[in-house]
Amino acid sequence: MTTIVGIQGEGFSLVCSDSRISDVDDTGYVSQIMTLREGNSKIAVNGKYLFGAAGDMRAINILHHAFNPPTPTNLKGKKLDEFITVKFIPALRECFEQQGYASPESNEDKRHIAEQDSTIIVVVNGTIYVVDGDYSWYSDMNGIYVLGTGSSYALGALQAMLGGKKVKTPYQARAMALKSLAIAARNDPHTGPPFQTYVQEQK
Repeated sequence: MTTIVGIQGEGFSLVCSDSRISDVDDTGYVSQIMTLREGNSKIAVNGKYLFGAAGDMRAINILHHAFNPPTPTNLKGKKLDEFITVKFIPALRECFEQQGYASPESNEDKRHIAEQDSTIIVVVNGTIYVVDGDYSWYSDMNGIYVLGTGSSYALGALQAMLGGKKVKTPYQARAMALKSLAIAARNDPHTGPPFQTYVQEQK
Protein backbone atom coordinates (compact mmCIF):
# COMPACT_ATOMS: atom_id res chain seq x y z
CA MET A 1 0.00 0.00 0.00
CA THR A 2 1.48 3.22 -1.14
CA THR A 3 1.25 6.83 -2.16
CA ILE A 4 3.68 8.05 -4.81
CA VAL A 5 3.62 11.57 -6.27
CA GLY A 6 5.26 12.57 -9.53
CA ILE A 7 5.58 16.14 -10.81
CA GLN A 8 6.77 16.97 -14.32
CA GLY A 9 8.44 20.35 -14.35
CA GLU A 10 10.08 22.26 -17.15
CA GLY A 11 13.49 20.65 -17.43
CA PHE A 12 13.09 18.30 -14.46
CA SER A 13 10.97 15.58 -12.91
CA LEU A 14 10.36 14.86 -9.23
CA VAL A 15 9.03 11.73 -7.53
CA CYS A 16 8.20 11.42 -3.85
CA SER A 17 6.96 8.37 -1.94
CA ASP A 18 5.87 7.29 1.50
CA SER A 19 7.44 4.40 3.44
CA ARG A 20 4.49 2.43 4.81
CA ILE A 21 3.71 -1.13 3.79
CA SER A 22 0.67 -3.14 4.84
CA ASP A 23 0.00 -6.86 4.97
CA VAL A 24 -3.54 -7.23 3.57
CA ASP A 25 -5.34 -10.53 2.95
CA ASP A 26 -7.85 -11.32 0.19
CA THR A 27 -10.76 -10.01 2.27
CA GLY A 28 -9.08 -6.64 2.81
CA TYR A 29 -8.16 -7.35 6.44
CA VAL A 30 -4.93 -5.59 7.46
CA SER A 31 -2.95 -7.83 9.76
CA GLN A 32 0.22 -5.75 10.01
CA ILE A 33 1.51 -2.26 9.18
CA MET A 34 5.25 -1.71 8.78
CA THR A 35 7.67 1.07 7.88
CA LEU A 36 10.52 0.45 5.46
CA ARG A 37 13.91 0.59 7.14
CA GLU A 38 16.49 3.23 6.25
CA GLY A 39 18.12 2.43 2.93
CA ASN A 40 14.94 0.87 1.53
CA SER A 41 12.60 2.88 -0.66
CA LYS A 42 9.61 2.55 -2.94
CA ILE A 43 11.67 4.57 -5.42
CA ALA A 44 14.56 2.78 -7.16
CA VAL A 45 17.50 4.67 -8.65
CA ASN A 46 18.67 2.38 -11.44
CA GLY A 47 21.20 3.73 -13.93
CA LYS A 48 19.63 6.68 -15.76
CA TYR A 49 16.17 5.84 -14.40
CA LEU A 50 13.99 6.49 -11.38
CA PHE A 51 11.31 3.84 -10.75
CA GLY A 52 8.44 3.77 -8.31
CA ALA A 53 5.82 1.04 -7.90
CA ALA A 54 2.38 1.00 -6.33
CA GLY A 55 1.00 -2.46 -5.72
CA ASP A 56 3.17 -5.43 -4.84
CA MET A 57 6.45 -4.83 -3.03
CA ARG A 58 7.91 -7.52 -5.28
CA ALA A 59 7.86 -5.12 -8.24
CA ILE A 60 10.05 -2.51 -6.54
CA ASN A 61 12.40 -5.25 -5.26
CA ILE A 62 12.95 -6.36 -8.86
CA LEU A 63 13.34 -2.79 -10.13
CA HIS A 64 15.96 -2.14 -7.43
CA HIS A 65 18.00 -5.32 -7.71
CA ALA A 66 17.27 -7.38 -10.84
CA PHE A 67 16.28 -5.09 -13.71
CA ASN A 68 18.95 -4.02 -16.19
CA PRO A 69 17.07 -1.43 -18.27
CA PRO A 70 18.17 -0.42 -21.76
CA THR A 71 20.33 2.69 -21.79
CA PRO A 72 18.59 5.65 -23.41
CA THR A 73 20.47 8.26 -25.40
CA ASN A 74 19.44 11.89 -25.01
CA LEU A 75 16.05 11.29 -26.60
CA LYS A 76 12.97 13.40 -25.99
CA GLY A 77 9.44 13.83 -27.33
CA LYS A 78 8.23 11.25 -29.86
CA LYS A 79 11.67 9.61 -30.09
CA LEU A 80 11.64 8.96 -26.35
CA ASP A 81 8.05 7.68 -26.55
CA GLU A 82 9.16 5.25 -29.25
CA PHE A 83 12.11 4.12 -27.13
CA ILE A 84 9.79 3.44 -24.17
CA THR A 85 7.42 1.44 -26.40
CA VAL A 86 9.93 -0.54 -28.46
CA LYS A 87 12.92 -0.98 -26.13
CA PHE A 88 12.00 -0.31 -22.51
CA ILE A 89 8.62 -2.06 -22.17
CA PRO A 90 9.79 -5.38 -23.70
CA ALA A 91 12.86 -5.36 -21.42
CA LEU A 92 10.71 -4.69 -18.34
CA ARG A 93 8.27 -7.45 -19.27
CA GLU A 94 11.08 -9.94 -19.91
CA CYS A 95 12.69 -9.16 -16.53
CA PHE A 96 9.42 -9.49 -14.61
CA GLU A 97 8.65 -12.81 -16.30
CA GLN A 98 12.16 -14.14 -15.63
CA GLN A 99 11.72 -13.23 -11.96
CA GLY A 100 8.34 -15.00 -11.83
CA TYR A 101 6.41 -11.75 -11.47
CA ALA A 102 3.56 -12.11 -13.96
CA SER A 103 -0.07 -13.21 -13.93
CA PRO A 104 -0.35 -17.00 -14.48
CA GLU A 105 -1.32 -18.02 -18.00
CA SER A 106 -4.07 -20.23 -16.57
CA ASN A 107 -5.87 -17.24 -15.02
CA GLU A 108 -9.34 -17.28 -16.60
CA ASP A 109 -9.90 -13.58 -15.88
CA LYS A 110 -6.76 -12.55 -17.74
CA ARG A 111 -7.55 -10.09 -20.55
CA HIS A 112 -4.05 -9.44 -21.90
CA ILE A 113 -1.18 -11.60 -23.11
CA ALA A 114 1.13 -9.98 -20.56
CA GLU A 115 0.12 -8.72 -17.13
CA GLN A 116 1.66 -7.90 -13.78
CA ASP A 117 0.13 -6.53 -10.59
CA SER A 118 1.62 -3.07 -10.06
CA THR A 119 1.48 0.42 -11.51
CA ILE A 120 4.96 1.77 -12.18
CA ILE A 121 6.16 5.34 -12.50
CA VAL A 122 9.23 5.66 -14.73
CA VAL A 123 11.45 8.73 -15.00
CA VAL A 124 14.03 8.83 -17.79
CA ASN A 125 15.70 11.82 -19.43
CA GLY A 126 13.75 14.01 -17.02
CA THR A 127 10.41 12.74 -18.39
CA ILE A 128 7.71 10.86 -16.47
CA TYR A 129 5.82 7.83 -17.80
CA VAL A 130 3.32 5.60 -16.02
CA VAL A 131 3.25 1.89 -16.92
CA ASP A 132 0.07 -0.02 -16.06
CA GLY A 133 -0.35 -3.70 -15.28
CA ASP A 134 -0.88 -4.59 -18.96
CA TYR A 135 2.38 -2.79 -19.92
CA SER A 136 0.61 0.11 -21.58
CA TRP A 137 2.07 3.52 -20.74
CA TYR A 138 0.89 7.12 -20.62
CA SER A 139 2.09 10.63 -19.84
CA ASP A 140 -0.32 13.25 -18.49
CA MET A 141 -0.53 16.68 -20.15
CA ASN A 142 -0.81 18.40 -16.74
CA GLY A 143 2.38 16.78 -15.47
CA ILE A 144 0.85 15.61 -12.17
CA TYR A 145 0.94 11.93 -11.23
CA VAL A 146 -0.31 10.09 -8.15
CA LEU A 147 -0.30 6.34 -7.52
CA GLY A 148 -1.53 4.11 -4.73
CA THR A 149 -4.14 3.98 -2.00
CA GLY A 150 -3.71 7.61 -0.94
CA SER A 151 -3.69 8.95 -4.49
CA SER A 152 -7.06 10.72 -4.38
CA TYR A 153 -6.05 12.70 -1.27
CA ALA A 154 -2.64 13.60 -2.71
CA LEU A 155 -4.13 14.60 -6.07
CA GLY A 156 -6.74 16.84 -4.46
CA ALA A 157 -4.08 18.52 -2.36
CA LEU A 158 -1.80 19.08 -5.36
CA GLN A 159 -4.56 20.54 -7.50
CA ALA A 160 -5.59 22.89 -4.72
CA MET A 161 -2.00 24.10 -4.25
CA LEU A 162 -1.35 24.49 -7.97
CA GLY A 163 -4.59 26.28 -8.83
CA GLY A 164 -4.01 25.62 -12.52
CA LYS A 165 -0.44 27.00 -12.49
CA LYS A 166 2.70 25.14 -13.55
CA VAL A 167 5.47 24.08 -11.17
CA LYS A 168 8.55 26.16 -11.95
CA THR A 169 11.37 24.80 -9.77
CA PRO A 170 12.39 21.50 -8.12
CA TYR A 171 12.24 23.29 -4.75
CA GLN A 172 8.60 24.27 -5.33
CA ALA A 173 7.77 20.74 -6.58
CA ARG A 174 9.37 19.15 -3.52
CA ALA A 175 7.43 21.37 -1.10
CA MET A 176 4.14 20.57 -2.82
CA ALA A 177 4.84 16.84 -3.06
CA LEU A 178 5.75 16.59 0.64
CA LYS A 179 2.65 18.53 1.69
CA SER A 180 0.38 16.38 -0.50
CA LEU A 181 1.91 13.19 0.96
CA ALA A 182 1.41 14.48 4.49
CA ILE A 183 -2.28 15.12 3.70
CA ALA A 184 -2.62 11.64 2.18
CA ALA A 185 -1.00 10.11 5.29
CA ARG A 186 -3.52 11.84 7.55
CA ASN A 187 -6.43 10.33 5.60
CA ASP A 188 -5.19 7.01 4.21
CA PRO A 189 -4.16 4.39 6.81
CA HIS A 190 -1.87 2.72 4.26
CA THR A 191 0.30 5.83 3.75
CA GLY A 192 2.90 7.02 6.24
CA PRO A 193 6.23 8.80 6.73
CA PRO A 194 9.13 9.13 6.30
CA PHE A 195 8.76 10.59 2.83
CA GLN A 196 11.55 10.31 0.26
CA THR A 197 12.11 12.66 -2.67
CA TYR A 198 14.14 12.25 -5.85
CA VAL A 199 14.76 14.76 -8.65
CA GLN A 200 16.02 14.06 -12.17
CA GLU A 201 16.95 16.93 -14.45
CA GLN A 202 16.88 16.84 -18.23
CA LYS A 203 20.30 16.87 -19.85
